[in-house]
Amino acid sequence: MRWNGFSGERGVNYGLWMSAAGLSTEIHRQDVIANNLANAETTGFKVDQAFTRERPVAPQGFGTMAPSIQMLEKLGGGVLVEDTFTDFKQGALIDGNDLDLGLEGKGFFVVRDETAPDGLAFTRDGRFSRNLDGHLVDGEGRRVMSDRGNRPIRLGTGQVEISQDGRINVDGESVAKLRIAAPSEGALRKVGGNLYHAAEGTAVPAATDVSVAQRKYESSNVDPIQSMNQLVQSGRSVQAAARFIDFHDKMMELAVTRIAVG
Repeated sequence: MRWNGFSGERGVNYGLWMSAAGLSTEIHRQDVIANNLANAETTGFKVDQAFTRERPVAPQGFGTMAPSIQMLEKLGGGVLVEDTFTDFKQGALIDGNDLDLGLEGKGFFVVRDETAPDGLAFTRDGRFSRNLDGHLVDGEGRRVMSDRGNRPIRLGTGQVEISQDGRINVDGESVAKLRIAAPSEGALRKVGGNLYHAAEGTAVPAATDVSVAQRKYESSNVDPIQSMNQLVQSGRSVQAAARFIDFHDKMMELAVTRIAVG
């Protein structure tokens, strides 16, 4: 296996490989930023951040059998995509309808979701309504859970008032209390529909430092201006990586058509 200007894989130009890795990483970053921008007006949406890490240089990445070339090692080993991180910073609370609810502090509403490992999903989207059966439901018709055995909350037809601790009164009579959960944010994963699932068996304690605001709902925590700037910067990086790929491609063509023939 030759290493004169090549990576550990036979026939792959080192600079070309690094440029391609950079291009792939920036395209992934663009996808994440674009998704944030698309959800800038989505109730309760939490912004995602794309991270990368440095790829080990060839001797470290391929083990002790790989020879060390100091000149190439000074260039580094390129980049690899890391897991996407979700920033759960609270969004602003906006005036809404009677059954719209916002959370101030850390915590999540709990809704019934048969696709979740434990049948329950978590959300900060409090745009709730009352279905034909009188149950409190989210925008997709999923029933909102109470703190009593994960039972759905049935409101009936009366006037609803909800206190800061989540107690629900209908026409002055107490009917239920919202379940506000505080699963570890690191154990949550986005599953679409503004929902989060926790891994099966994850402990889900009740939230303690949170209050419920009736007739309010939480806006997205995406900063559109910041995200647009990030998208522009990422676009420039994509263009630069593409130019380097084209440069290395032309250099390889010259090496084949001129140097090799000569």
